[in-house]
Amino acid sequence: MVERVKDWVLASYPFAVIRRFFELQMLDKAFVLSAQAFVALLPIVIVLISAVFQSDGVGLAISLSDRFGLEGAARDAVVGLFNAPEHTMTLSWLAIILSLLSAWSLGRRLATTYATIFDLPPLPRKQMWRGLIWVVVMALLIVSTSQLRDLTRTYGVWALIFGSLGLLLLWFGGLYLSIRVIVPSLSKRLLVATAIVGVVGQLGLSIWAAIYMPRALTSQAEQFGPIGVTFALFTFVLVAATLILIAPLMVSVWHQRAQARLAR
Repeated sequence: MVERVKDWVLASYPFAVIRRFFELQMLDKAFVLSAQAFVALLPIVIVLISAVFQSDGVGLAISLSDRFGLEGAARDAVVGLFNAPEHTMTLSWLAIILSLLSAWSLGRRLATTYATIFDLPPLPRKQMWRGLIWVVVMALLIVSTSQLRDLTRTYGVWALIFGSLGLLLLWFGGLYLSIRVIVPSLSKRLLVATAIVGVVGQLGLSIWAAIYMPRALTSQAEQFGPIGVTFALFTFVLVAATLILIAPLMVSVWHQRAQARLAR
């Protein structure tokens, strides 16, 4: 009986996903991707907000604080993290240049990782620019999601319902486009499945963030100030990066098992 249960577990789909996760060293890749995303995406998001919505880092900090209901020391620490004095603008331009280089590296690494997950040939070197497009699409997606979320809070229940549907469609379209860009040889069926699983992952991430982030930001900010906020935000980015890798991994394992069953 024990052996039968053991064999069933070892042959199950969840165990196959877990085994593949560790075979491909997805956790290591998630740490690397989250570190690069933290360096690349955050400055780009701030620049986009400044350019499109005529706001600055403080505006982003206030929006972040309002979203998670932060007050007191936690709110001050978040504002302090994003509030840069005017005499640091020269350094900020240098930081933006470094962020763009990091964004290109992030997109290239993610394109290679997705190709590995789906057992596809990696992008040719001359097409590595596609990874940068993925970063831009994701940054625009984050900014648009934030603005749409603020609108749904302002205009009541029906706006919340339609806004939530809009967010789902927005994330599906953004994930579909970004994956198509970095894995152009991926079949449409697997692409749609990956985007759907990715949207479900985003829903889970939103629920987890609503529960975890307010307490984590408050606790870390009260203990360590702005640097504590950085720790909490990096945790969020790490979880998001892991989900970005798990979605294609789940679809890839499902496809491989389906192909194996057809081959019997």
